[in-house]
Amino acid sequence: MCEILAPAGDSAAFYAAINSGADAVYLGLTDFSARRSAANFSLENLRTHIGYAHALGVRVYVALNTLVKDGEVGRFFESALGAWNAGADALIIQDVFLGKLLKEAYPGMVLHLSTQAGVCNLYGARLAKRYGFSRVILARETPFESIAAIAKEIETEVFVQGALCTCFSGQCYLSAFIGGNSGNRGACKQPCRKRYSIDRNGFDGLSYKLSLSDLCVGVDVEKFAEAGVSSFKIEGRMRSAAYVGSAVRYYRDILDKTGDLRADFSDLKRAYNRGDYTKGYAFGQDKNLVSSAIQGHKGEKIGEIAKIHKSGKYAFVRSSYVPSDGDGFKVIRDRNEAGGGTYSSAFPKAYGGFYLAHGGKFRVGDGVYLTLDTALSAKVAERRKFTPVRIFLKLAEGKAPCATVFGRFGEREYTAGFVLERAKTRALSESEAADCFLKTDAYPFAVCIEKIEITGAPFAVKSLLNAFRRDVYADVFKALAGEREVLSPKEISFGGAVLARPTFQKAFISDEFGFSETIGDRSVAAIFSPKNYRNTEEFDEFIKKSEYYAWHKWLYLPAFMTDADIDAVRGCMHSFDGVYAEGVWALELCRESGMALFAGTGFNLFNGVSLSVLAGENAVRAAACSKELSAKESSVLKNVFRLSGGAIKVMELGHCLFGKRCFDCDRRPQYILTDEQGRAFPLRRYENSVCRFELFNCAGLAPSAADFALFDLRTLSDEERRACAGGGRAGGSYTAGLASSGVS
Repeated sequence: MCEILAPAGDSAAFYAAINSGADAVYLGLTDFSARRSAANFSLENLRTHIGYAHALGVRVYVALNTLVKDGEVGRFFESALGAWNAGADALIIQDVFLGKLLKEAYPGMVLHLSTQAGVCNLYGARLAKRYGFSRVILARETPFESIAAIAKEIETEVFVQGALCTCFSGQCYLSAFIGGNSGNRGACKQPCRKRYSIDRNGFDGLSYKLSLSDLCVGVDVEKFAEAGVSSFKIEGRMRSAAYVGSAVRYYRDILDKTGDLRADFSDLKRAYNRGDYTKGYAFGQDKNLVSSAIQGHKGEKIGEIAKIHKSGKYAFVRSSYVPSDGDGFKVIRDRNEAGGGTYSSAFPKAYGGFYLAHGGKFRVGDGVYLTLDTALSAKVAERRKFTPVRIFLKLAEGKAPCATVFGRFGEREYTAGFVLERAKTRALSESEAADCFLKTDAYPFAVCIEKIEITGAPFAVKSLLNAFRRDVYADVFKALAGEREVLSPKEISFGGAVLARPTFQKAFISDEFGFSETIGDRSVAAIFSPKNYRNTEEFDEFIKKSEYYAWHKWLYLPAFMTDADIDAVRGCMHSFDGVYAEGVWALELCRESGMALFAGTGFNLFNGVSLSVLAGENAVRAAACSKELSAKESSVLKNVFRLSGGAIKVMELGHCLFGKRCFDCDRRPQYILTDEQGRAFPLRRYENSVCRFELFNCAGLAPSAADFALFDLRTLSDEERRACAGGGRAGGSYTAGLASSGVS
């Protein structure tokens, strides 16, 4: 049975998910949630929500899916234990190393590895399994064939609906370097939803170059089911209850083969629709992947502007849709937003449509889209899910009332604390007893009175019988909700492994070969980032150059590498001293292949506890801390490299920004992405199984001569490269990065 997993950013969305047919709900706490701006839940009210869900047979997963700083590790473990003891069916964790420690300390805990961990191939799945995770939430970029293979290794969860991040999961630093707001810490300001231009003919106008349409797999969800996927995830902890309820109902009807899918899809578009939807990566990059013209909710088209009222104050919308007060609309012309408005019954009445307030921006022929359907919101709010309960009552004169209740928990018997007296005038009737027990108060029960057995002429004080019913139903609800065995806090031990001091002092990443000979010695590690991972001549040339300069030579592996990508470079890997990898999946690759590992900045090492777990892996020879740590925060991580000069990669992209128009592509190795403020962000193209792109910050990192310095030199000039290699400062645009402030 495949699971429909729904988001809940607040209580309204939580109940909408359950009442619309979700099998499971995921939510975040006020701390360590990747959706920090959502209302979220406290440990105090979490138990109540989980109990309600469990009473209806719905599972609840609690997301603790952000990176954790050194001073927060203790609180993170406390939150995880608190969420589990509150009844969570699983915890969603981003930091694989902290997850490993949790599982070792509390073997009964069920852990799901967050999509932020970037599992996109078999090696990531095997690492998660080895570390004690029972499920992986796959990166959205994972290809279909890998999804099917991973599903044979471990329980698998995939996204089927909702927002798509432009950047590969867990590797976006753009918000952090622009304003100190880390997406990895739940504070993303979504700069990817802003307008940019690219210095390529046909792409040089300002539009939403980085903004992706919403994902909607739709009926193709059945292909995921056939591939062995266990859980279908709907994204949207920042979205409305109407959206959550509509999305759940749509997929519920698809899987159950019930309902009206056309009506369901219409509801979904009205609830939230960015860019008319895309099937996403698993089914290939389609023409709708990038939503370059529309940013935000587009809604569903319900008509067009037919004329302007003679007063000039209103625009007539020709439509069969009958609006209600408060309905919201967006007006679109040539794929661009021209304005919008809210309907009021105070506007002039019209046949064959309705009027919207006209501010002089609308034109005849403009499309009108419904973005807020108040009737839909009310419809979702009115839905109710119930759990069946059957009751057999025994009401005998001179005896205490007895109730036998049958439910999902089995059979339970109850006896009241009072005796039924003989009636002096009118005895208690079956209908009166039934009416009493058909009242469920606030409990989500669908009560069936199976039998009422009355002996003699019993009389019951109504208040006593009502109190008995309330006591019975309170216990029934408790039985349905279940009770979690409370785990006691433990001192979590992480072994105290220490990363050995590496044999080199500096490292640089580059796809070029013209390096200065001043860095030609064994204190330097050269990390080769190919322009084309399938061009063996590039590999051979780099190896010769690095041997000439006596460098340690490492092969750069980006965070997003499919199983096919890895297979393509497997034969070349052993020509290097090891691999420098941005994805944690490389731990398993190196363990299985016997290769040495340099854990890159993409591992997002944020605290000493995680570093200690990493240091316990035999394959690890060196590691770099997260780019988002301040100099002070990174100083407590012993023997690690930190990014100390050169270009700052802020995004790893899994798609072609040019819509896969290979027939007229100029295939340049570098482009420039420019924002509305005129800031220029280098965009590097490289080839793997397909063309991929890396986005770099608009300003390079001011070079530092610090010990254990990691230079990323892929986009610097020869002069800047030499300056970085010598620890000096070249001319040009530089930033101190996050060295002083880190991220919030």
